[in-house]
Parts: sequence; C-alpha cells; structure tokens
Amino acid sequence: MYPDVILDAYVEPFASLDALYPRKAGPDDKDWLFMETDPEVLIDNMKSAGIDRSVVLPLDFGLVGPTRKSVEELNEWVFEASASYADKLIPFIGVDPQRGYSALRIVEDCVKRFDARGVKVYPPTGWRPDDERIAPFWMLADELGLMIVSHSGAVWGPLDEDLSRPSHFASVLDRYENMTLVIAHLGGKFHDELWPLLEKYPNAYTDCSALQGWFPSSPEMIMSRLAEMATRAPERVFFGTDWPLFDLVLPQAAFVDLVGTSDWGDRDMKERLFSGNFTRALRRH
Repeated sequence: MYPDVILDAYVEPFASLDALYPRKAGPDDKDWLFMETDPEVLIDNMKSAGIDRSVVLPLDFGLVGPTRKSVEELNEWVFEASASYADKLIPFIGVDPQRGYSALRIVEDCVKRFDARGVKVYPPTGWRPDDERIAPFWMLADELGLMIVSHSGAVWGPLDEDLSRPSHFASVLDRYENMTLVIAHLGGKFHDELWPLLEKYPNAYTDCSALQGWFPSSPEMIMSRLAEMATRAPERVFFGTDWPLFDLVLPQAAFVDLVGTSDWGDRDMKERLFSGNFTRALRRH
C-alpha cells in the first residue's frame, strides 16, 4: 500500500485527466490510479493485451508514511488474491529491507507458505543496496535463490533518486551469486550504469517496464532503448509494463502491440524479450 504523499507525487502528471478517471471517495473504494485494484481487473487487461502471465510486484512504502494496510497484510492479500489465478499470476513479496529482522521474517514466511519466487524492493525509500545493514537481506535472498526486482531511475515525492542508481549494486552482485537481480526500467535515467553490470554478472538482468513514459513526448526513444538493449544484452532483458501506472499514457495492449510489431529487433529477439529470457531466469535455480 502507498502513503498519500507517494500517491499524489506519482499521479500528479495525470491530474489533468482527473475528470476521466476521478479519485473515488471512501476508504474502501478501489481506484487503479491510486494503486488499488482487484486481480480480475488485471486478468481482463492481460487478456485484452494478449499477455499469458504477469508478475505481481507489491511495494512496501510503509516506512515513508502511513498506509492503509500493514506490510504483512499487503503481502497476505497479494498472495491470496493471486492464488485464484495461479496459472496467470506470479506474486512476488514486497518488503523494505530497512525493516531488518521483520523483513527477513516476512520473506521466510512467504517462501514457506506461498512458495514465493522473488521480492520487489525500492532503494529510494532510504537505503543503498551496498549498505552493510542490508547485507542480511541479500544473504537470505541468496540462500533461498530468490529473484530480486529493484527500482532504478527517476523517483518522485520525498524519495532519494540517487539511491536508485544501478551502480550501487556492483558489490552486492560480487558477493551474492545465487540470487537473481533485475534492475528495472533499463536503468531509467541511469541506464549507462546498467550495461557494465549486465556484462560482468551472469545473475544480473533488466526489464523494459515504464518505457511508455516516453510515448507522449519522444516515442522514438522507446525504439532506441529497445534496439540498444537488443544489441548489448539480448539475453538479459524481460518484458514489463509497470501496469497500471502508465495505462493513461499508453494502454498495456497498445504497448504490447508497439513492441511486438515495431522494427527494433528480429522475431527471435522479441521472443526472448516477451517470454524466453524470464522463463529461463526464473528456472535458474
């Protein structure tokens, strides 16, 4: 769940469209724009986009500000809601490593109870990946052979953007070879820092989620980033959308079509991006 200060910062670019997608009143209302949605909505959206399976990545912003649910309640809901669509949804754990022992306990509990395969983390909430106080978290992820998906690039609100630099993961990758690290968004605004990591570490990957953000102002940047990725790291990138955040910019179905039909890579490269690379990485352990 997300504090209001984070929600307001993330949806500010869409404020002019509020008349089309108004925020609902009442604490129990569901509104995708404010990051609350039922799994059926995602399943229907996936069907429209031709997506067979999705990874669900909950975010723990509970140390940034008050949230409607505790981090334990958030993860419980994500895994239980996804269970009805086990052939469609792959839920990951969402927890802030700054929680220390509590974070370790949540990871261990979700792996034991739900056979969780991975964790979503967000360094800009206040921690550097190479900080020694986070080492026990990486040690556990390495021991369990988990896939870690980390935000990278731009942030909004009261978050520290410098903490989202891919380069902060270099020493982590040096020490923990059994976990799989996915640096999201092709590194975002720090994408130049991504390539050395992908070249050096066989357990480092990335994804193309959030490229839709370029669509209104510079759609050619989407093709440029995809083409660069196809040349420099064809085996190390996964398809992703960051749904539902960018659906007002470029709906998920339109993004799938754009990536699938545009001339940035050959058929084999697109198969790797859409499914092959992720399937192989998830089975790595």
